[in-house]
Amino acid sequence: MPLRVGCRADDADKHEFDINFLLYHKGILYSAGDDGKVMAWAPDLKKLAEVQSNQCSVFCLAASDDTLYSCSNEGTIKSFELKTLKEKEVITKDDQAEYWRVSYSDGCLYSGDHEGYIKVWKDGKFYGSLNIAEPIKDMAVFKNLIFTVKDLDLVITDMKLEGEKLRYGTKNNFMGRAPVTTIGEKYFSFVSREGMDIILHENNSDSHFKALSKTQNAHEKIINALAGASWDNKDIIFSGGWDKQLKKWTIVDNNLKEGGSCDVEIVINAIAIGDKGELYVGGADGHIVRIEVE
Repeated sequence: MPLRVGCRADDADKHEFDINFLLYHKGILYSAGDDGKVMAWAPDLKKLAEVQSNQCSVFCLAASDDTLYSCSNEGTIKSFELKTLKEKEVITKDDQAEYWRVSYSDGCLYSGDHEGYIKVWKDGKFYGSLNIAEPIKDMAVFKNLIFTVKDLDLVITDMKLEGEKLRYGTKNNFMGRAPVTTIGEKYFSFVSREGMDIILHENNSDSHFKALSKTQNAHEKIINALAGASWDNKDIIFSGGWDKQLKKWTIVDNNLKEGGSCDVEIVINAIAIGDKGELYVGGADGHIVRIEVE
């Protein structure tokens, strides 16, 4: 399945500075950048809407059925209407915090910040928080498990969202760095501390999240983005970073098998997977590229 560039966002429409995150949700691509803007795009990368969410960087986006969420280094988490990007509310504001990650799952909004706090909002109300003692550069939520990482260790936290108080415990931790992604029901993946190796683990607490393989020198330079998917009963990872190469990997016998690559001509900071077999990458100087998987 070779990869090729399908189209690019018009220079007149793109972010002014680097893109930090891409999210594909209900047929719309959303982008967040260092210019403080959140933008919405049609699948063919025609811009639909934009909002000046913050004066500084917007680091991450998440979405529920009817709401888009953003977080920033200005200490805010905000919500917006999905189609218009009209601001709905400021969920939290803390001048001392930099919120680096948000994620939405099963009625709960999760955030991760530069001080290592995971905070949880349940049914629209603040539910609780915990500290994992390491800044949260990336975060993945899978059922009751929270995978968090910066550049030293990946920490797996088991959360119990029952009763009046948040209950939690650390399940395991592994040496590594951001990014992190889950792949289907069976796997999760992250990057070695050196930044160029992709590590694959079993997503199973009964096996203590067994290490399966390490693909050394998967990229020639540091990897900034991973995105996992299950297509046609195959578990797949897409990766990209400073070498400007987008790569596709298929999990075969618990190892990664390279299945194509594409030079996108920009440093890749973010990858989003569409609903019709297409990919989107974003990165340096606000560029967004659509990749066709043939």
